[in-house]
Order: sequence, then structure tokens, then C-alpha cells
Amino acid sequence: LNVDVGTSVFEVEEGQTYLLRLINAAVNFHLYVGVAGHNLTIVNADAEYTEPLTRDIVVLAPGQTSDVLLTANQAVGQYLLAASVFSPANPAAVPYPTIPTTGIIRYKGASTNLSLTPSLSLPSFPLFNDSIFVANFTQSLRGLPIDNSSRVPQTYDENLFFTVGYALNSCPNCTFRPFPGLRLSASINNVTFVDPLLSLQQAYYYNVNGTYQGDFPSNPLFEYNYTGAGPTNRRSELATKVKLLKFNSKVQLILQNTAVLFFENHPIHLHGQNFYIVGSGFGTFNETKDTPNFNLINPPFRNTIGVPAGGWAALRFTADNPGINVSSKCIL
Repeated sequence: LNVDVGTSVFEVEEGQTYLLRLINAAVNFHLYVGVAGHNLTIVNADAEYTEPLTRDIVVLAPGQTSDVLLTANQAVGQYLLAASVFSPANPAAVPYPTIPTTGIIRYKGASTNLSLTPSLSLPSFPLFNDSIFVANFTQSLRGLPIDNSSRVPQTYDENLFFTVGYALNSCPNCTFRPFPGLRLSASINNVTFVDPLLSLQQAYYYNVNGTYQGDFPSNPLFEYNYTGAGPTNRRSELATKVKLLKFNSKVQLILQNTAVLFFENHPIHLHGQNFYIVGSGFGTFNETKDTPNFNLINPPFRNTIGVPAGGWAALRFTADNPGINVSSKCIL
């Protein structure tokens, strides 16, 4: 890998430990992040402390952040800090960037002349579609028990099941191949969100009618084998719907990826509302089989989750952030 003279350089001193704050600012893709020849210790995820977890590669979904510790414990020299794409979807359906982005970790005292070291080695990244690696990383993260043990909802008042995937809707002028005349849209429970002309909170607090409907479904409108072969629903309802939650209610939310068109990791963010990731897995969520394996002691507390391709993620949270005014309900 040839290094350009414009590559960012971060100087370190042998024997010292440094805090790196990583943000995945990509729009579509998860990223593998690593420093050649070094380990990284995750101590924070989405601005919440975690139990220290040491890995050579860190995984970040779009919008996720992590604070990691890097100890400069290798021979004085230059090492690549790099990020590469994780994309489990078929590349023919979802092309992805194949060239890693790089910076340089340069030890104090190392040569600054890149012409003397024109080629540096990348970290040892997993394959671009290694879903097992990503799942193992995600499931290894733990919150600090002293912070989480008394706050993780052990029961829930609301039990929501949201399917997450794609839909195809009519669009006469669209040329999306291989479905001309159709538009590819995101879909949750067979509903595709339509931008309102007015802020949802503003419409709610000032009782402005016609901005949204408060009947977002708690379960899919069309039930099927979400991750297997068989009938699927490729269409969605175009609407501005919200789910109203009682203030301080305990909520369980299962996010289920679907086989509509193709599997893909989907980053989900709850704006202004952190959640505990109490479980995740592949296939279709089975309440009887999967719930007993939930981590209700020290799960990570985050604001963004990457729903596994062909799998599910289970979240729990307390609906305690209604917005700018005191209210008896929260909008999800």
C-alpha cells in the first residue's frame, strides 16, 4: 500500500498510552478500524463507559462512536491507522468502497521521510462480509455493572416488534434495476416514512392536526418467515406515523432484519434516547428460545445499533425523554 504525502500523521511516544475517539461518519457502511501491529482497548461506546475490551480490530456502525486506548508498545517506526468497509450484502446489489482510508501513527524519533518507507502494511482486516466476526465483536461489549445493573429494565410495559428492511413502491419515472418503475425505500413494519412539513414535536405539543398519525404498528402489518424463503411483502405504506409511549414506561424493542430483496446490516438510531442492547442473533427472533439468553446485568448502553444482516437485535429502555416540555407521552 503506497502512502500519499498528504496522509494525516499522529505522533506518539514509545511506552505512552493514548485515547483515540473514533466516529463512523459514513452514511451506509459499517467500518473495521485498526492500527497495524497494535491492539485497541474499547472503554467507551456512544459516550457511555464499557468494560475494557481489547481487540486488534474495532467495528463501528454508521453513527456509532468509540473511545479506545492505544499503547505505543511496538518498535519505533510508522504504522498505518486504517478503516475498511464491512458490507454483508451481495456486492452486485450494494457496491462498496474497496480502498481503505488511512492515517499514520508515527513514533517519536522515527524517520519523517516517507520516501524511505513508501509502503506500509495495513492492519489484518476480516473479509468484507464477515458477519460472524462483527457479531462476536458486538456481543462481547459489556457495560459497567456498577452503572447498569440497577437501570436495565427487568420487565417491560411495551413490547414492540419492528421489521427492518427494504420495500419497492411505485415510481413511474424511476429506473431502478431490475425493477424499473419502482423506488427502493426503507421500511419498518411495512411503513415507509414520509417527511412532514412541520416538526413532529411541534405538531404534538401544539395539537396541529394532519401532520402525523399516531398509529404506527407495534408489529408488522404482514407476517411471514422474515429471514427464510417464502412469501414476502415488497410494498410498504407511505405515511408519517409515530408510536406514542407513556412517559417512564419500560420498553422492549425487537428489531428484525428481513429477506426482502437482500439482507443488509441496518444502523438504527433513537434520537435523544439511549437503550440497552440486551441480545442479538441470526435468523428470525424466537421469544421462547432467545429471551432467556438476554443480558440484563451489564449490557452496553448505546444510541445506535447495527441490526445484523439476516438477524435481530433486542433493545430495552425507559421512555424518559419526551422532549422540550413536560409531557405524559414520548414519540418514537
